Amino acid sequence: MNDFDLLTAQCSWLERESADIGRPVPHQPVDLPGMPVMAGLFSTATVTPVRFDGVEHEILAWGPPADRRGWLCRLPWQDDDADVPEALRAVRAVTGGIVEHFGAVTDSWWWLDCGDVLTREASGRPVEETLGAYEWIWADEGLRIPIEAADYVTVAAEANGNLTLAHRRTGEVVWFAPDHSETGVTVLPGCPEYSLYTFDGAPDLASWVEVGATQWARN
Repeated sequence: MNDFDLLTAQCSWLERESADIGRPVPHQPVDLPGMPVMAGLFSTATVTPVRFDGVEHEILAWGPPADRRGWLCRLPWQDDDADVPEALRAVRAVTGGIVEHFGAVTDSWWWLDCGDVLTREASGRPVEETLGAYEWIWADEGLRIPIEAADYVTVAAEANGNLTLAHRRTGEVVWFAPDHSETGVTVLPGCPEYSLYTFDGAPDLASWVEVGATQWARN
């Protein structure tokens, strides 16, 4: 099976869309300052261009035929928005973000349940609206939301509504997770359980990307 077949076998909903598949080629070496593991994944990937219902994507894949794994990504683009973290702009010059994956991953992979990781669509998720709808979580404890929602951009969105947010200027990462059973996260000061968290060992976007890439590379 080729990488397209492996992807659609695991992501059966893609079989309903018309697809035009290009020729697999090696990815060009990339440089992501502060994110060497992520850069290494891309630099060693096989790239298969694919168009689903007229929308351009890339399948990035690694490993031998018996243990093949990969991501379905949007195309890279030049994000000149100075109001998003520098690390996000750097990543987007290499990939438009991950929308599906295939192959053996474990539940420890932070991005496992995310439908949009580092994508333009994720960035369009309204942080103020989402946190505002859950303000009662803090109010019930006599607290106020301790962050300014407008200062954050969404960098990953999960099917259950959990959002990973990055501070637009500092790149600080927090996780809004009213529905989770994860370990390796710490409640943000001034917050109750099942609200805002920090990721242990990944305080900013670059380190969060690196941990996600490392989790993938271990599988």
